[in-house]
Amino acid sequence: MSQTMTAEALTAAVEEMRTLLQGDGGDLLIKEVNPAAARLHLVVDLANVECLDCVVPPDMLRRLIVDSIAKKVPGELEVLIDDPRET
Repeated sequence: MSQTMTAEALTAAVEEMRTLLQGDGGDLLIKEVNPAAARLHLVVDLANVECLDCVVPPDMLRRLIVDSIAKKVPGELEVLIDDPRET
């Protein structure tokens, strides 16, 4: 059963994706959760990553995050991701 779009549901969905980055020494941080505006703003933290080339590329990471969240939290959602590899 899908969850409704609440801050808690969005946070739980992001927590699952954090493990993807944490395996390479990175992290996925929540900058803003706004269910009323249907917006989620995330930050990719690569400060402790020893091998940047080993981390999932930005485009693929974005797709994985958006797809994973969409499976768990129904409805239209704007997902903003600040990735230091994208300038």
